[in-house]
Amino acid sequence: VKNGGSGKTIACSTCHGDSLEGIGNVPKIAGLHPIYIARQLLMFQNGDRAGIDGQLMKKPVAKLSEEDIVAIAAYVGTLAP
Repeated sequence: VKNGGSGKTIACSTCHGDSLEGIGNVPKIAGLHPIYIARQLLMFQNGDRAGIDGQLMKKPVAKLSEEDIVAIAAYVGTLAP
């Protein structure tokens, strides 16, 4: 989340803002329910979210394992909204 997992992805703050509160059209993710976050990341990864957001997220989620997704979702869910 903070540094991109040593090159596995990019830091979430790159697009979602330093506190993950969102920037412009990019939504906030801080404090969202972990199941929601995990589901969205999996949908981006498998192409079920194929609109503009899906295209933007395709590369950041491409190399994430299910364990990575669970860890990201759990961490992001603990942040203050």
